[in-house]
Amino acid sequence: MMYPQHSLGIDIGGTFTDFALWLADERRFVTMKVPTTRARPAAGVISGLERLATEHNVQPSDIGYFVHGTTIALNTLIERDGARLGMLVTRGFRDLLVIQRLRMPTPYHWRTGRPEPLLPRRHVFEITERLGPDGEIETDFVDADVDVAIDAARAAGLDGLVVCFMHAYRNPVHEQRARDWIGAKAPDLFVCCSHEIWPRMREYERALISIMNAYVMPKVDGYLGDLQTRLESVGLDATPFITQSAGGIVTAASARRFPVETLLSGPAAGVMGAVEAARLVGVGDFVTLDIGGTSADVAFVDGGVPRISQSEHVADFPLLMPVIGVSSIGAGGGSIITVDEMGVMRVGPTSVGADPGPVCYGKGGTVPAVTDAFLVGGFLNPRTFAGGRLDISVDAARRALVSLSGRLGRDEAGTVEAVIQVAVSSIYAELSNLAAKQGVSVRDYALLPFGGAGPLLAAPVAEELGIRRIIVPANPGTLCSLGALLSDVSKPFVRSIVLPLAEARGVLADALRDLRDRATTWLASESPGLAGHRFDVAADMRYIGQSYEIDVAVEPDWLTSGDLASISAAFHQRHRAMFAHADAAAPVEIVDLRLTIAGATEKPFAGGGSKIEAKAAARDTTRPLVVGGRFVPVPVLSRQAMAIGTSIAGPAIVEQDDTTIYVAPGWNALAHESGTLIMERPAQ
Repeated sequence: MMYPQHSLGIDIGGTFTDFALWLADERRFVTMKVPTTRARPAAGVISGLERLATEHNVQPSDIGYFVHGTTIALNTLIERDGARLGMLVTRGFRDLLVIQRLRMPTPYHWRTGRPEPLLPRRHVFEITERLGPDGEIETDFVDADVDVAIDAARAAGLDGLVVCFMHAYRNPVHEQRARDWIGAKAPDLFVCCSHEIWPRMREYERALISIMNAYVMPKVDGYLGDLQTRLESVGLDATPFITQSAGGIVTAASARRFPVETLLSGPAAGVMGAVEAARLVGVGDFVTLDIGGTSADVAFVDGGVPRISQSEHVADFPLLMPVIGVSSIGAGGGSIITVDEMGVMRVGPTSVGADPGPVCYGKGGTVPAVTDAFLVGGFLNPRTFAGGRLDISVDAARRALVSLSGRLGRDEAGTVEAVIQVAVSSIYAELSNLAAKQGVSVRDYALLPFGGAGPLLAAPVAEELGIRRIIVPANPGTLCSLGALLSDVSKPFVRSIVLPLAEARGVLADALRDLRDRATTWLASESPGLAGHRFDVAADMRYIGQSYEIDVAVEPDWLTSGDLASISAAFHQRHRAMFAHADAAAPVEIVDLRLTIAGATEKPFAGGGSKIEAKAAARDTTRPLVVGGRFVPVPVLSRQAMAIGTSIAGPAIVEQDDTTIYVAPGWNALAHESGTLIMERPAQ
């Protein structure tokens, strides 16, 4: 796949839409932000294209490669304004969505409740049919039951039907029959079958993924259809690609059919951009810290490979599909600051959102947010915020903090310091817990911050965690859009096994062959002409009798040669790393085999610059900054004017169009030849 023309990556956030344009003739990046139009996201994309034409003389027709990250699916789930659905289930399983998993989501919170299903029980229709656990037909399919469901769905004004039958992951024959019957009798109802979305055992999770896919489908389909029409109208003929939750990209046509795969596309693209930024400075093990307007997202990367998770939750629902393991904390720039009746400060998880936004935006907001505290504390420059395209008021932010200062009994500087400490504590708690679950020590990792506020809080967070190295990318505020450009065309495929490992030798070889055939066929139709592809293989395994399984990377050769000993050893090693114990003598069960195909796209050159002699950083100016609970004059530098090899000793502020970097006391920063800023703190 060759792209002689310019390449454009876009990521739509709640407040800003980020653009990363690779100028092929000049071999450099242009990045920018435009305000997000929440009601019409595609309008923000077109607005950005117009700016590119006006300010950089790049016409839409000059763009030969277009990648786009979207939050449409995620927002639809969170806001619960998706399609009106019904579901067909095996007779006797009508309460599947109500029972869920019985256990309490939060065991130590006695008043916690299970999430409200996305469709009510009255819209769940029982169908006479039954397959056994091996896929054999135990009860024949009754077509008349589907007719009853169709009549009820039409009477209720539903948009579509989800089909999830027992053991359909083993044999899809009954789901296919239901789909064909509905298509013939009720073409006005769209259909999603569980075996087409993610064919794994566990009926509740499989049903939930299928429901989520159908629930967001009309919104995503409508948005992407509108986007493609608008792009064509302005002369952009490139095939739009969409970023996926697992870190790859697919065509817009695929995303419209399987929109559930785009739920975490923005955070996943950011992690892929972070992988490239770390590679440029030779760092493989790091933790990402993406702080935007609503939340702080964190993820672990080992050896340059993001950790994949199948236990994430989206809008309170478990997501069984593999995604880049990103955990969110309600500690973003728009997070609301409150002080309760006991004088205890809280930051988030509620956010002021993009409209009205923090008080300093001047859009009618009255509740103080973290961005207001950053501005009052001197961390933000009102003249250069968001590239100077958004006017923000220090006086308005200062007035918003007055009531907080009174309730805390602190002065202005002390209040700002308290906000930072509470936000850092929230991130510290989440990262510490996440590291414990992963069976790693966070001190062994570097920290890679991005997003609008990530580089501001990176040093305080790193100090709390005992991290001594911070990698700040060249364009942290638009890293998600850059990550989209650096992603491969990719898709995971799964095959349920559910056998003791000792009995699975031949089954595993056959399953791998089947998955490879399906994956290569898909890639050939999805994006022909790629330079090459690779396979990543993993298995979900457990000790026989366990109620949960863990993800274990396996080598394809182990499967084709029947090397069960190596597979078993990999499982025991992974189990010991996660839970600090393993029993090599205990029998092991393999539940699923998963293969991900990645077709290599041509990557834009992500480094830049030539080596020049290192020199001390020239101080552009100084301004008062809250350091240790009081205002201290610190130097302020422009990152764009920093020469390679520039060295900075904290405390200092480094400004650029898309973010601000805080070099805390005790930290030293060095401008790397790749454009990355490396911050280090000597061991205590």
